[in-house]
Amino acid sequence: MDMSLKLRQLSHLVLLADELHFARAAERAFLSQSAFSRSIGALEEETGMRLFDRGPHFVSPTPAGQHVIDRARRLLSSSHDLSREIAMLRSGDLGNIAVGAGPFSGIALMPSALAELRRRHPRVQAKLVISDAWSLLQQLRDEKLDFFLAEMQGIPANELLAVKPLGRLTGAFFCRAAHPLANQSGLRLADLAGASFVAVHMPTELRRVLGKLIAADEHGELPIAVECESLAILREFVLASDVVLVATERAMQMELAAGTIRKLQVLDIEAPGEPTPLATNFGMVSLRDRTPTTASNILMGLVQAEAAKVLAPASN
Repeated sequence: MDMSLKLRQLSHLVLLADELHFARAAERAFLSQSAFSRSIGALEEETGMRLFDRGPHFVSPTPAGQHVIDRARRLLSSSHDLSREIAMLRSGDLGNIAVGAGPFSGIALMPSALAELRRRHPRVQAKLVISDAWSLLQQLRDEKLDFFLAEMQGIPANELLAVKPLGRLTGAFFCRAAHPLANQSGLRLADLAGASFVAVHMPTELRRVLGKLIAADEHGELPIAVECESLAILREFVLASDVVLVATERAMQMELAAGTIRKLQVLDIEAPGEPTPLATNFGMVSLRDRTPTTASNILMGLVQAEAAKVLAPASN
């Protein structure tokens, strides 16, 4: 059996694992159901194992089948990467790039890194997706992203992922200049108990810690009045109402310079040498077995260089 046929059969295997239905999987493969069934049967004969259990109303991978499916996904991904790399080498093209980032890592690292990429390689087209870690991880697994930046807390331990620590950002509390708390000094976290908070997606563990220190809802977490991944929208909301924003100084630097937004001086998180619950470690995440494009490698290096300049060393 030649390799091209094996790759086709492995793609059929993955389609059936995705659909768990022969007719739908056959349709996606542009085959008749009988031809698709023969392909799966031939693969089972080739491996000498039953890969799927079948019943009148169900299809389910066997334990051995699930192992083969997982390896097949990696092999098909590597095959796709190889084809892409060969095409780029033939054309002399660096390839385009799609990357993801959370709101804070995005604003802290990506503008300078993308600007430098553009300066060096103006023909490279880049797409930047700003979202939460879970959504970015799904897009990475679907190979819609080359890599992404996110809080380390939101990245699950997984042998399929390669994670490079980048450093630490420390958050703070912000409000508009007209907020009743804006000009108060010597604030404690307990003084914020009556405030309404807005933030980007916040890890559950951090919300629980802040809930204990400030105020907790029925789940033991800090209540968030508005959660949004767009810092631009959150800024406008803060400027228009008496809410408190959980963010980083880097994200608010223009408003702080203009005096329209103030950073609350909270003693509990400002004490030198004291650990703060608002310190977050960030990392760069890619698929371990996926070959990065030349453009991706260049941008990853630029992101790491920028992180070394603007982020503090990662904390334990």
